[in-house]
Amino acid sequence: MINESSVASIKHISRVLLATVIAFILMVCIFTVTAFAGEAGHYNVVINDNGYEYTIATKETEPIEILNEANIKLGSQDKLNIASFNSGIGGTIHISRLNRIYIKFNNTVKSYDVYAQTVGVALDESGVYKDGLIVNYDNDTPIQNGMVITVDSPKIVTINADGKTYNIGTVNSSVADLIADAGITLGDNDYTEPTLDTFAEDGMEINVYRVEIKTVTKNEKIAHKTNTIKDSSLEKGKTKIETKGEDGERSVTYRITYINGAQSEKREVASTVIKKPVTEVKRVGTKAVVIENNGVEKHNGIAVGSVISGSYTHYCACEICCGKSNGITASGKKLTNGMDNPYYVACNWLPLGSIIEVNGVTYTVVDRGGSGLSRTGRIDIYTPEGHDAAKKNGRGSASIKILRLGW
Repeated sequence: MINESSVASIKHISRVLLATVIAFILMVCIFTVTAFAGEAGHYNVVINDNGYEYTIATKETEPIEILNEANIKLGSQDKLNIASFNSGIGGTIHISRLNRIYIKFNNTVKSYDVYAQTVGVALDESGVYKDGLIVNYDNDTPIQNGMVITVDSPKIVTINADGKTYNIGTVNSSVADLIADAGITLGDNDYTEPTLDTFAEDGMEINVYRVEIKTVTKNEKIAHKTNTIKDSSLEKGKTKIETKGEDGERSVTYRITYINGAQSEKREVASTVIKKPVTEVKRVGTKAVVIENNGVEKHNGIAVGSVISGSYTHYCACEICCGKSNGITASGKKLTNGMDNPYYVACNWLPLGSIIEVNGVTYTVVDRGGSGLSRTGRIDIYTPEGHDAAKKNGRGSASIKILRLGW
């Protein structure tokens, strides 16, 4: 039999307990709403600073402002990667710090600037082959600026290949083994110094030479020869071209060897004549020069027989050289390009008709020129081969002997 007073008491307790639970739930809801209200507009961002991660809640949307809020400063050469960051949503901002580390190879210390975050990656970035070496840090140890990494090995070998340098530790390996360890493949003609069968010594430097062989075919000039004939009918110092020389042409094939991009050997392997050269026949005068005396011994202080140090240029009968195209000189002599060489000169300081010897060749003064030719010793030599030949002959110094003054 159930006591009614007991039942009433239980019901009362249940109502009190239910009211307490409801009140607690309401308090939790109010606290949660208040907390969320305080965080409204914030989102979480992970900052990976060279391997160290931080998570902050922020309202900022710009990566630099987020870093400033976290009191994180960037160096002038540090790199920022925001590929994994979404403004206003979250993600990760990656910072790669440029750190200077020191790697000690068997008591030799070298400095390296690296962006690596761990020791293992830093050694790779510095060109240090890690297999077989004893390192004072684990590969995943975070990099710190100024860190000294000690690498111990019985032998440290340097390999220079393709513009890169590899520092490799070894115990007992041949050059061929070390080349393979560095991931370097040799072509059929490539070679190394020392040779592949040489065994490593501490401090050894291995150089890889890339050899490229090319076959090139091109056309080349065959220079013509000159046959000189003495001619007693020509005055001494004068010449006459009997047969004009012409250069020939040939097709030639070369085998060219390049070592590390630089030409080291060029060898002719085949040749075919396309056009034979024509030998030039030139007559050289041997006849003694007879100068008819006109009785004039002196002009403006210059005497027959005197020798003057001067200079020469060359000109032709074209309008560019003469300022006119009819070829008529100041003495009335007519010049034409292509004529036999008359051995004429132009100058303003000697009378027309004067005969001079210039570096062993006899010339007659038949023309005048610009003010520059008024200086004693300055002459312009006529070139019948044309303008290009005149330019090619150029200018030079001359020893001028006065043989006659005027006609």
